Amino acid sequence: MPQDTLINRHNIHFLGPDAASTSRPTLLLAHGFGCDQQIWGPVAQILAQEYPLVLFDHMGCGQSDISAYDPSRYTHLSGYADDLVDIVQGLKLERPILVGHSVSSAIAWLASLKANDLFRQIIAIGPSPRYINDSPGYVGGFEEHDVQEMIDLMERNHFEWAGYLAPIVMAAGNRPALADELRQTFLNADPVISRRFAQTTFRSDIRDELPKVTVPTLILYCEQDVIVPLEVIDYLNQTLPNCTVKKLDATGHYPHMSNPPEVARAVLEGVEHAI
Repeated sequence: MPQDTLINRHNIHFLGPDAASTSRPTLLLAHGFGCDQQIWGPVAQILAQEYPLVLFDHMGCGQSDISAYDPSRYTHLSGYADDLVDIVQGLKLERPILVGHSVSSAIAWLASLKANDLFRQIIAIGPSPRYINDSPGYVGGFEEHDVQEMIDLMERNHFEWAGYLAPIVMAAGNRPALADELRQTFLNADPVISRRFAQTTFRSDIRDELPKVTVPTLILYCEQDVIVPLEVIDYLNQTLPNCTVKKLDATGHYPHMSNPPEVARAVLEGVEHAI
């Protein structure tokens, strides 16, 4: 795919020093469900002081080219993983470090299995290989009916869904402006595509793929995260072959919003260890 087409399709932006003029690896920032690249905001500004950054919108999100959105391609996370491979290879990125929030971490693990040495490292913020509980023994945080109720609410009233979910996942009751900002981010998304992305995300299950993932992974997590309980972090730490975990001094599922300096610091430390 021509670079211009790729850049337009995913609304790709470049920040920080020119990758060609520095020996430091490029950081590829991948947003989670319901958001777009703007969610990285202050974190990106901090990281760009030291590293080249590439920001993009997943297909159907933000300012991506909606005309290129194919519903059948994105019924599974594999479609988004193919996009990641296209971005890295199309932009000729030299083994970037993928910083992925939430479902983008799972997408990155799948992408790493599609192309050898695609990433130097994956830094996963609040990741999960499966969000639904699975007996016996796997705690994902949700029951199937929880997911269905959420999807039904999205279909019935997108505005109500955004207003209900934002303060819960932000978990920053003393700073309601953060929940309002996240709510608006949810509302900015195309409601039909957002609902499809929710179905793909919350019904995904990539647990069988995890033992095959050899790229080093650093997991950054918060203790108060209603989307990803601590049992999921423990499961990932035990299942991924090359994994380390670090607790953030932040709350909620969006620590890059609730405490950007802490997330940036943890990412920079992780990158330094990787190089």
